[in-house]
Amino acid sequence: MSKWIWKFGEFEVYHNLLLHNRRQQYGYPEPVVWKLYAPEPVVHFRKKVTTDGGVIRIRACGNFSVTIGGDMPWEQKKYGGQSEITLEPGTVTISIRVAGKNTFPCLFVDGAVESDASWEADDLSGNWAAVGCYDCFQDPDKTPEVFPFSYEKIDYVKKEVLPEGVLFDFGKETFARTKFSGLTGEKVSVRFGESREEALDAKWCVIRFEDAPRKTFQTDGKEVSGGALSYEPYAFRFIFVSDKGAEVSAEYEYLPLTYRGEFHCDEEIINRVWDVAAYTFHLNSREFLLDGIKRDRWVWSADAYQSLFVNRYLFFDRELEKRTLIALGGKSPFKMHINTIMDYTFFWIISLYDYYYTYGDEDFLNQIFPQLDEVMSFCLGRTDEDGFMRGKPGDWIFIDWADMDKTGALCGEQILYARALENYSDICRITGKDDRGCRQRANLLREAIFRYFYDTEKKVFIDSYESGKRNVTRHSNILACLFLDCSEEQKKDIYQRVILNDEVAQITTPYFKFYENQVHCMAGNTKLLEESIRNYYGSMLALGATTLYEEYDPEKTGAEHYAMYGNPYEKSLCHAWSASPIYLLGCYRMGVKNTGLSYSSFDVRPVLGDMKSFSGKVPVPGGCVNVSVNEAEVRVLSEIPGGTLWVKERAYPLKAGVEIVVAL
Repeated sequence: MSKWIWKFGEFEVYHNLLLHNRRQQYGYPEPVVWKLYAPEPVVHFRKKVTTDGGVIRIRACGNFSVTIGGDMPWEQKKYGGQSEITLEPGTVTISIRVAGKNTFPCLFVDGAVESDASWEADDLSGNWAAVGCYDCFQDPDKTPEVFPFSYEKIDYVKKEVLPEGVLFDFGKETFARTKFSGLTGEKVSVRFGESREEALDAKWCVIRFEDAPRKTFQTDGKEVSGGALSYEPYAFRFIFVSDKGAEVSAEYEYLPLTYRGEFHCDEEIINRVWDVAAYTFHLNSREFLLDGIKRDRWVWSADAYQSLFVNRYLFFDRELEKRTLIALGGKSPFKMHINTIMDYTFFWIISLYDYYYTYGDEDFLNQIFPQLDEVMSFCLGRTDEDGFMRGKPGDWIFIDWADMDKTGALCGEQILYARALENYSDICRITGKDDRGCRQRANLLREAIFRYFYDTEKKVFIDSYESGKRNVTRHSNILACLFLDCSEEQKKDIYQRVILNDEVAQITTPYFKFYENQVHCMAGNTKLLEESIRNYYGSMLALGATTLYEEYDPEKTGAEHYAMYGNPYEKSLCHAWSASPIYLLGCYRMGVKNTGLSYSSFDVRPVLGDMKSFSGKVPVPGGCVNVSVNEAEVRVLSEIPGGTLWVKERAYPLKAGVEIVVAL
């Protein structure tokens, strides 16, 4: 089956470029704050084929020129931009150059020869490599320059006529393209709000426009008279229009993903949180894994790292992860940290190995390795003589929005750098490359972390040894539990002295609560997960949330809930990292966890917590694992082999298609 093909990475570079140039804020475009990359203007495609002869048909995004023949120039025949060519029987090399100044060069060939993953591409620099392609692009009339979203007509549930205009309520947060009709004014204000308050606020509404309506417009293929406006998709629940005669039609734009994960329990609030988390995550699963769909329509590496976990317990969509990782990695030359943030570069490297461990996709590692190698060269070039990575001009030393002692080398950054070095070495081993001593660097860096950052008196990790303050935060210690080889005694000390210590400043973002909840679950603190879901997310839903917020403080009231970053409506009310209950319930309640390459082995360790019963599905390659637990028994049915059910430290091998029932 023929597919559209392109130079590996160019599809993601192109759509990443479009995505990061669509963000609107306070009535004007908001350009991205980190380096963006553009597609190559000319790409050369080739394949050596042996055929019985026949016709090949060629389509391209851009101008193209075809050459067919042998390896020597006098053996070749030029066909220019001819779209149908007859091949004689035999062996020839098909060579096609494609140039596109307004798109990215891509190619579709069918007939006697088909374009697919077996072709090679080069940007005329002499670096031939396997092309990029996706299964969803098999229609010659649907070019990859248009991302294959699906659309569904949606209607507002309430129209409220106000003195200054009309307010439409769509009932829940959505992401849709819109058309407005019946407009009579010379200029009309349109405001898209995640909340009613935002849509009505002319000064602070984040996504807003003031435009002159067109006098005629197209609807259902017919030209209709009357003032009209239309907008590309934006996030909203409410829309205000400063014209009382306005009507609106909307089409929900979404990625057609299959919900493969499920979770149901005896407690309705937990079920509602799971369902809303799934919808929230779906809204943020688009060309790539987004951070949020309103204000921050950008792709952030560490946020995407968390989204990978959620995807694996909800959609298990491998291509969504690939696209995101390719887009984040950029192109050569690599001159600044991903998103300008040091730890985000490390999370990207870690994500690549996690992707391979989940899907076993060695071809992807080979294709992305040149860019990985470029990124690692950048990191090694910024490493100080003592093996630590310190911030350089232009770097954002982040970790989280927290009051940390960031003097000199920051503990959390070194922990992530050590894991990134190790994972780079792992990928080199898999792909047969030289790791440039990165395994040894990782081991030496870990030794240095324990030597300089582990406080033997406090028995926990400090943020900075260079300041002399010995400041302790949850962040450095949580990362140590997750990414360092701490002993069980050290983990116990950290849990008691930091995680359960109210004198250590609390984490305020769901972003890092994701990691803290992992530590709670790993420590066997079985009730905190349900308590967190009920108290944090449950009260958010009780407030009227239809998607999960970027951050939530139950002590706030009214419109205070929508404020962030110093502005009244900058908080994202639909944020991907808040969908973490899907991962946490799948991994630490249903207990399904990969323990071998691409689930060649996996564990099922169900934990009832303080629920009375639950049932659900966790997606795995080739099927699902069904888990049902109540106070009397555990039931597990796996659709694939290789799993082990653990109940009260006793192992029960799982066979594909055979349900196991164990009494409690």
